Amino acid sequence: MGFFSTLGDPQQMLLYILTMVLMLFFIMPVHECAHGLMAKALGDDTAERAGRLTLNPMAHLNPFGAMMMFLVGFGWAEPVPVSPVRFRNQKRRQGYMALVAFAGPLSNLIMALLGLIIFRAGLCFDMSYDFFYAFYFVMLRIVILNIGLAVFNMLPVMPLDGSRILNWIMPDRIMYNIEQAIKRVNPIVYIVVFYVVMQFLSGPLWTLEYSLFQWLGGLVDGLFDLLGLNVAPSYIENMLQMYSV
Repeated sequence: MGFFSTLGDPQQMLLYILTMVLMLFFIMPVHECAHGLMAKALGDDTAERAGRLTLNPMAHLNPFGAMMMFLVGFGWAEPVPVSPVRFRNQKRRQGYMALVAFAGPLSNLIMALLGLIIFRAGLCFDMSYDFFYAFYFVMLRIVILNIGLAVFNMLPVMPLDGSRILNWIMPDRIMYNIEQAIKRVNPIVYIVVFYVVMQFLSGPLWTLEYSLFQWLGGLVDGLFDLLGLNVAPSYIENMLQMYSV
């Protein structure tokens, strides 16, 4: 869902903008800060010295990535600087880089889990239909976007986080040849090829994202059932009204 798909509905447009603002100013800084915190834990304080160990969104904002987030619902922040030569154990440099890379997607899954907890907690209270619709629209999209970012960033393709994990698994010589080959490719051609490949992978990736959503949702439902916290009486009525519109 992108911005242009909401143009015919002012309410959805406002809720979409609110969702993207929350993603850009609260969620994406967590992703980048997670990279920096993991790097610092492993001995590299480059991100800290660059002022990037902060949740201040302006420290992580990438203008083009922010614009793409608003327009198509998927964007990126400014990558946190990491200096592998500063890791404490240089013999484990590639493994440490893999941990630094994995910290970002993991933070998105944690944020998705927190989002589901907030969403499920909100359902315990009676809400008017208008408030319920806004709450449902924003919270579920934040959860879905976080899961989508986690899965997407784990793809073993440069410059995504998954490429750093692949670099840990694959022999150095092979990864070096791959990186050199990519550098010789025109960036526009690389983006076009990546887009085409993503069209073929969209089905399996969506299946994985949906499975993660169900799994996390099941954990949260189980927790609330254990605590004896049921949804409010207005939940069913609001759901029926929303899907009958």
